[in-house]
Amino acid sequence: MPELEKSLASRLAVLLAPECGKTLAAFREKRDGWVKFPPMLEQARNNSGLGDVYVQTYDDERRIHGCAFRWAFPRNTNEEIKELDEELRQTPVDSILEWIDECAEDIDDELDALFNATDSEREEALKQFEAMSEEDRVAEMHRLQNLLAFIYAYFYSVMSLMVHGQKLTVLVPLAIQGDKEAFAKAVQVDRNLLKGHPYFRETFDRLQTGDDPDFLRSVLGHMGRPPLQGKIRFPTLYMVFAIIDSFGCLDDFTSQEILDICDKAGLDRFQNRIEDEGYLNKRRAEYRRFQRIPK
Repeated sequence: MPELEKSLASRLAVLLAPECGKTLAAFREKRDGWVKFPPMLEQARNNSGLGDVYVQTYDDERRIHGCAFRWAFPRNTNEEIKELDEELRQTPVDSILEWIDECAEDIDDELDALFNATDSEREEALKQFEAMSEEDRVAEMHRLQNLLAFIYAYFYSVMSLMVHGQKLTVLVPLAIQGDKEAFAKAVQVDRNLLKGHPYFRETFDRLQTGDDPDFLRSVLGHMGRPPLQGKIRFPTLYMVFAIIDSFGCLDDFTSQEILDICDKAGLDRFQNRIEDEGYLNKRRAEYRRFQRIPK
């Protein structure tokens, strides 16, 4: 595969897997596999006006990426993305990865401000927000919406890949084309689809009138089972696998390359039972068995 894509997969796994792994571990230990984001994040999503409409990004994976770009470039987004695209074509891979690291640090800073700010810091931030012009307040709120949309959509889509062997950006388009099983699987991972996506909302409303009892039973059956049914012994390691897998290149990485990624991400080799390449291969095979990949 292209050097940039492989490098990007590696870098994102290092940057995102630790936090995503913690979230998965919390779902497993405290909620028996049911998914619920922290109250502060849920409150921010609702207060920002984003609500459940982020689920419409699943129609096309480029929409998820677009949310990240609109967060990074809140003004004249289309023009800046075109300029960035041209620059990237002429930029060495190492420089691109440095830019990705900078963006990741900015995301960490914004999330830290959301979750870990003191009451006095929040009051000061609110005063600064209220002192902005109306135009700047709207722009800042749009930035927050795009950041939250990216976080929610990216996490759920990668988790779907881990659970079902298909990202939500695959399942949702299949469901819209009439694939009933894809519909049920997608709802099992992110039931906000039933509120925020017109096709899913209208279809579910229709099913409740008795239009297709078997389809309704399938949907309700999936909704009644937590998406993380199987035992995830190594949640952060599984997230490393899933993030790389989201680029379609998990099998293109050697065992040693993945071990290097795990070391950079701070995974304890002994705790994750990846002491050497042989153990890493066993864990990768377990991840593949955990996925309920369609035949």
